Amino acid sequence: MKIDFLKTGIITLILLLMTLLIHAAPGVIILLAPFSLIPGVYLYMKSKPSFYVMAGIVTLILMIFTSIVAFQIVLAILVMSYVLGYLLTQRASREAMLFIMTTLLSMYTLISVIFLQLADLAPTTKTWFSDLKNTYFTLVKSEIEAGNVTKENVALFNTALDAMQIQVPGLIVFNLFLLILLTLVITLPILRSFKIATPNFRPLYFWNMPKMALYLYFIVSIISWFVAPEDVVLLGIVLNLKYVLEWIMFIQGLSLLSFFLKVKRIPTVFGVLLFIMAFLMAPVTQLFGVLDLIFRMKTKIKP
Repeated sequence: MKIDFLKTGIITLILLLMTLLIHAAPGVIILLAPFSLIPGVYLYMKSKPSFYVMAGIVTLILMIFTSIVAFQIVLAILVMSYVLGYLLTQRASREAMLFIMTTLLSMYTLISVIFLQLADLAPTTKTWFSDLKNTYFTLVKSEIEAGNVTKENVALFNTALDAMQIQVPGLIVFNLFLLILLTLVITLPILRSFKIATPNFRPLYFWNMPKMALYLYFIVSIISWFVAPEDVVLLGIVLNLKYVLEWIMFIQGLSLLSFFLKVKRIPTVFGVLLFIMAFLMAPVTQLFGVLDLIFRMKTKIKP
């Protein structure tokens, strides 16, 4: 394919404008994110050489003129645009897109956070929560002395914060999953209006995560047993990848539950209750997801 200079120029300007907005106010990415892949994917589908030229120009400008945070955000947009464009050319299903893009973006985000923390450009969760604890203790100190707040209450608050700190990576992955889902829901119909073929979501009970996710889940789980706490970077990468894969197993478990409800024709009210229990008992749901990928449990469920 030849380079389409007009489309390349227009998309490059759009990405540079987006870069300028993110550089000036990084928080604006919350509003831009669901629409951010449309320009890049459109250009990729129309002319791959044009996409590569655009990506090269934008990346070069990012490296020279923008902050490290803006660089990482816009680079993620370029990478995800390429990934989605490639998956569209391979005619991947929407659930495969959701799985692959969530996994890649989660690892990219978590590793970027680790990099910023190692470079002292961002506080660690331990530091942030420690500051929060100290602030809370300072605020209630006089109340403790007056007997209005007990030390047990403060200890309970600290315990709750410790539990929340452990769940931060999982919460990041969950929010990225929702972001990718929203992005696909918005992006694919718009691309279709430009005469670009896009797939439709299949019902949840048809979803089947790639076996590669299962193999990675076991490999990462085994590696996590042998990584020492002193290996900060490796430990962070392994644990964060484990969070991503646990979330994928959880989705597979929900798919199995949805299939069971469909086949057994469970009333909607009971189905909703079972889904609530599945979220409340996430580890059990993950286990069923693993078992489904190993033993193909959906094939064993009869009407």
